[in-house]
Parts: sequence; C-alpha cells; structure tokens
Amino acid sequence: MTTMDHASYETDRTKFDLLGFAGRALRLAYHGIKMRRERAALHAMPDYMLKDLGIGRSEIDHYTSVRYVLSHTDRMDG
Repeated sequence: MTTMDHASYETDRTKFDLLGFAGRALRLAYHGIKMRRERAALHAMPDYMLKDLGIGRSEIDHYTSVRYVLSHTDRMDG
C-alpha cells in the first residue's frame, strides 16, 4: 500500500493586512501630494525653462498625473 503525506498547502491569496493596506494608502497619498507640488512648480516656470526640460506647458498635467508616473515605474519610491 502506498501512503501519501498530507501536507498543509497555503493558498496564494494573502490575508487582509490592515497595516499593509494603510501603508500603501499613505504612500499613494504622499505620492499624490508630491505630484501636485511638482505640477505647481512646473506651472510656475517660464516657457524657456520648460523648453529646456523638453516639455510644453500643455503637457505638464499629463507628465505629472499619478497614472502616468505609476505606469512608468516599477515601484513607488518614498
């Protein structure tokens, strides 16, 4: 007869972690505040400085949107 060891398997789904959720929410909020500050700083720059950076005034909101920044980075740096 063959015996099979019954191992306890953990599921891939992790438990709801309140501290992890709060940490991610705080990082996202901090990142949003940082993007808003950077957007304001770019809007305050004269056109010749924006041209040196390679962006136009109409592109500021696009480049400082949270969706654009998150899609072009692997992770958020704090």
